[in-house]
Amino acid sequence: MYTMHYDPVKNRIDIKIIKINKDNVDNYIADYTKVLESVKPGFIGLADLSESQLVTPDVAEKLGSLGPVSVDKGMRKWAYYTGSAISKLQMKRMFGELADAFEKREEAEHFLTN
Repeated sequence: MYTMHYDPVKNRIDIKIIKINKDNVDNYIADYTKVLESVKPGFIGLADLSESQLVTPDVAEKLGSLGPVSVDKGMRKWAYYTGSAISKLQMKRMFGELADAFEKREEAEHFLTN
């Protein structure tokens, strides 16, 4: 379960992830790829992982492919927030230096707007 929205005025993708698993990961990737068709170079993104469940290694591998695709489309900054240290580690493994982690939404918002 997830929601995804692109705001063309802010040139920003907002995503809230509750659960991505083997049953919906391909749909998530397709939805994200479709959203990327609308972004302009220099876009930013925010992912809310505050209620997210951890993903399995096979799902993580598929999701990891989205980082380079985002960079190719001109991503300037990406932030995600989660209170889970394990979730932060998992995201770091998937996306490395492409995304910055925060514990609170306010911190992530501040990072994106400065």
